[in-house]
Amino acid sequence: MTKQAAPPTVVGSLACQRDSFLSKSFPTTVLKCTAVTAKNNEQYEIEFQDTILFPEGGGQPGDSGFIIVNGHLAEAQKIAVSQVVRKGLYAVHYVDQPVEPGTQVLLEVDWKRRMDHMQQHTGQHLVSAILEREWTLKTLSWSMGGVSSTNRKTAPEPSALFNQIEIGRKLSAQELARLSDLCNEYTTVKAQEISVVRQSSDDAEIDAEKGAMRTVHIGQLDANPCCGTHLQNTAQIGPILFSPFQSSVRGSNFRIQFMCGARVLRYANFTHELAGRSKALLSCTEAEIPEKIEQQRSTLQKATKKEQYLTKKMAEFATSSLVDALNAEPPNKAHLCLDEFGNVAMLTEIQKQLLSQIENNKIEHYKIVLCARDKATNSGAVMILADSGDDLSVIASDLTKIAQKLKGGGGKKGGKWQGKVTEFGNLEWESLTNYLDENF
Repeated sequence: MTKQAAPPTVVGSLACQRDSFLSKSFPTTVLKCTAVTAKNNEQYEIEFQDTILFPEGGGQPGDSGFIIVNGHLAEAQKIAVSQVVRKGLYAVHYVDQPVEPGTQVLLEVDWKRRMDHMQQHTGQHLVSAILEREWTLKTLSWSMGGVSSTNRKTAPEPSALFNQIEIGRKLSAQELARLSDLCNEYTTVKAQEISVVRQSSDDAEIDAEKGAMRTVHIGQLDANPCCGTHLQNTAQIGPILFSPFQSSVRGSNFRIQFMCGARVLRYANFTHELAGRSKALLSCTEAEIPEKIEQQRSTLQKATKKEQYLTKKMAEFATSSLVDALNAEPPNKAHLCLDEFGNVAMLTEIQKQLLSQIENNKIEHYKIVLCARDKATNSGAVMILADSGDDLSVIASDLTKIAQKLKGGGGKKGGKWQGKVTEFGNLEWESLTNYLDENF
């Protein structure tokens, strides 16, 4: 089962690292296939003699792609590779079904994902080289943004597409603009060839932890050790967009944000659509959008304060009526039903004022039900106030029989039971108000 026709290729010498533009129909042999337990189902770790699927490393995510079994036959089977990681010196591929060791297969890379990763990674090498050459600022760390995953249910937010480089200080606006100009010169009129040089061809000199050592050269501009896959020249990076915002980290360090290639076009489309919709909604020009939003924010704050004031005043009136009801026949029983725009905020304010009145007037053995419904959503809220836990339990039981989707709890020793209704059924609100009119 585990007999190997040839030794596996070590990380650093993988086909994807020797030629990062190999993308499909790559022949190789399955050397190992091991079942592993995943969270929801069984997965398999597959090791090949060689691979064009890059295992995560150097700040670059691993590839995804496909294994094609019986690739030259009509019944060819395509198996998705969800993740590629490095274990020791070798690349391990994760799939959801086994492939027999010794099987000859073809490999195929998710090229759109790979190209995106190469544009960001090679772009980072270029940005870091310019930072060090122009301002002697070393890259302390970097992370690739917008990393897609086969496990992710939704695509990353456009703002998450920015990569981050940590440097020793904040760049001025002028320096950031200069950095952008220089980087984009190297992706257009000053494009540089990119080459990868392995430090030694002697397998005996392979690092036991890092694998075969490689250095990535960007013309005469930069030379850095790296295990990732890279582009052939800086023109393939495409446009580089820098965010004007920098974030502070660890002392005087700052992170600059950038994105490269197809991500820039994707982000431009998003921001253009966002600006267009905002202009239409706010009836203004693009330059006026921030001012209009600030005006809306100020108006909303004033409206919220006014609503809070009116809520308090309405609660005072409702509380007064409820206290009067507690002193009428039948004694110590009262209810209130707020329809149309009823909400928890109103009930909470009424409850707060009501409990204060109950304490001041030394009212005992009380039973109070507060109900609210929002007709727009047909949802609602219920509060039951009583100084007896048994009374709370009985009333809550009666109400949940009327409103089937009423869920809540609390007040086992008296006090307050609170619940919400996600949706009132047909005639349930009317039945609820009738019950309260008859019993409270």
